[in-house]
Amino acid sequence: MAKPKRLSRTGRKPTSRRRRRDAQKRLPWAIGGAVLLVVGLVVAQRALEPKSPEDGPTEYEWLAGITGASYDAGETRYSYPNPGGLASGRKWLPSLGDEGAPVLMVEFTDLHCGHCRDFNLNTLPGILESYVATGQVRYVDHFYGFNRSLQEGTVQSLLCAAEQGRYFEYKHALFQTLEIGSFDPGRAARVAGLEADQHEACLTDDRYLPAIQEMLFDDNSGVTATPTFFINGQIVSGNAPQAIRQAIEDALAAR
Repeated sequence: MAKPKRLSRTGRKPTSRRRRRDAQKRLPWAIGGAVLLVVGLVVAQRALEPKSPEDGPTEYEWLAGITGASYDAGETRYSYPNPGGLASGRKWLPSLGDEGAPVLMVEFTDLHCGHCRDFNLNTLPGILESYVATGQVRYVDHFYGFNRSLQEGTVQSLLCAAEQGRYFEYKHALFQTLEIGSFDPGRAARVAGLEADQHEACLTDDRYLPAIQEMLFDDNSGVTATPTFFINGQIVSGNAPQAIRQAIEDALAAR
């Protein structure tokens, strides 16, 4: 015959009491986690407050107080966003920082890539502050994307934002909408201060579709995963803050 299970003097199983005690211990942590989540969402929501619609097109890119002129990535027979009215027949890419910076950092990213979002929202601000704002690095974004971003028109939408000199602001706002759980291009466009009619006309015209195809299929530097970075030619794969900083320091030391 099986032995009966031992009960405490109150008739309750000791395991039940332990479970209740453990739950009480975990409760403050659960409450604290919920509070942090709510605070994080509130901060993100505030960061996504729309800019004044008068902002409109601009000649230079801007992000976190840093400006930049378009980067010349070579000759082309297609039309590329050219907010500064520079020479035609060139692959103009959005960039931030000093044109004469000793280190060139090129990012390949996809809007629906979680590691890309983590880099842009959490790692990039430190890179901009430490290296781009100080004139040591010129940061360039290579137009790129995978199937979902292409099919949904996200890549084309980014180029249309670049036409107004607001690529980085729009891209950053898109990542922020994803961070709070809802991909919202319309809201991101308002936050970035895009001129809505111009942006919509650009999308309707498929204005930069040939440029996108060239960037993705002919001028992709062999990239098959995102994020990927080229730092003075040295490849760094993934959101790897220490490796990225080390590659920058190595490039600076080698000049």
